[in-house]
Amino acid sequence: MASLWTRILRRLRRETSLRLPSRHHNIFALDARDFRSGLGDTAWVLHGLVRHYKPEVCVEIGSALGKSAVYMGAALKANGKGKLYAIDPHAQTQWNDADAGESSLDILRANLKRFGVADYVDVMRDFSDKVGASWDKPIDVLFIDGGHAYEEVKRDWDLFAPHVRQTGIVLVHDAMWDYLRESPHYREDMGVPRFLDGLRREGYPVITLPNDFGLSLVQTTRQGFPLLKENGRA
Repeated sequence: MASLWTRILRRLRRETSLRLPSRHHNIFALDARDFRSGLGDTAWVLHGLVRHYKPEVCVEIGSALGKSAVYMGAALKANGKGKLYAIDPHAQTQWNDADAGESSLDILRANLKRFGVADYVDVMRDFSDKVGASWDKPIDVLFIDGGHAYEEVKRDWDLFAPHVRQTGIVLVHDAMWDYLRESPHYREDMGVPRFLDGLRREGYPVITLPNDFGLSLVQTTRQGFPLLKENGRA
């Protein structure tokens, strides 16, 4: 006869399998897909933040083959609400792979469909400066991973960061590039670290995770979101 603990474990497994919402089914398959992305396991940070924030509006600049879009889209699906606006021209630029460009759009859409998150991702095939010029939606989570020259990342910040809610978050990839000078992939024209260090010096809270070329989390309020309400002091 099975022990009490064995019976309890069996029942827990049975009830868990019955109660697991269908919207979670593909999450454990995400790591099995090769997105040819430098984002690595940092994609799970994006996923976790979207799960935490329960955002209405997410924006990503730079989609490529869809790793970040799929991970954030899966989080939105698990939340049961929200939309990710995935901005990318899907054209050959100095910052994408030689085999990217036109084909990346089809691969992106296929990946979104494969993981069942297409309904949560609005694919916007255009350059970020054109989209940003007319953007009017409040943003909860903004992920910047498009053009990496200083002028490009600064322009993306200037166009989209003003729309981020006071309690929202901006994430910027490739923050630690300046520490990779010995790498054969190092480029002198990578301006992301210099731009982020400028924000830090201006008083914007910047926390940087070092792996996968670095991911910086930035608040858009200088000195950070106030933790005490205006009249909340004792």
